[in-house]
Amino acid sequence: MHTLLLAALAATVSPADAAAPAPAEIDVRCYRAMAVLARQDDPQARSLGMAAASYFLGRIDAAVPGYDVSLARGAVTASEQPGLVAQCSAILAESGVDLRAEVTGDAAI
Repeated sequence: MHTLLLAALAATVSPADAAAPAPAEIDVRCYRAMAVLARQDDPQARSLGMAAASYFLGRIDAAVPGYDVSLARGAVTASEQPGLVAQCSAILAESGVDLRAEVTGDAAI
């Protein structure tokens, strides 16, 4: 009887009723922070921002394929931007990309 009841209950719950998966919040925030850099007038900052935004978009897509990042809530404020760039740069550094050195010009090319 329990099996029949569970099967009936499972049939009434559609996949649309289940919560949609979401990527890690830090990846979305880093994507947004780096997208801000990608819109800078400085060509080096713009280039680095585009590369870093692409990196975080890739992390988002790997976690939740097809996720529309524009649906995520929470814009990055101007006061949050510097700290968030530093935090996201640390994530990039862990993957072998040191954005901080590139932005400050301390990187060996």
